[in-house]
Amino acid sequence: MKTVKIPPYLVIEPSKEVIFYVPNKSNDLKDIDSWIKELNLTDYSGMIINSKCMFNRLKNKECN
Repeated sequence: MKTVKIPPYLVIEPSKEVIFYVPNKSNDLKDIDSWIKELNLTDYSGMIINSKCMFNRLKNKECN
């Protein structure tokens, strides 16, 4: 069985979204559907954010 490498992510419960952080320079395959399936969040939508700063801001906002 192939293991899916999931990048850092943030789950936003109220809007049922998952935000993944993938740097611009990353050569990794960007397969949002596989990541969401692996996380067992199939009824969520996903998006990729390339800015580490913005990802951390969102992450810190969710923690407060």
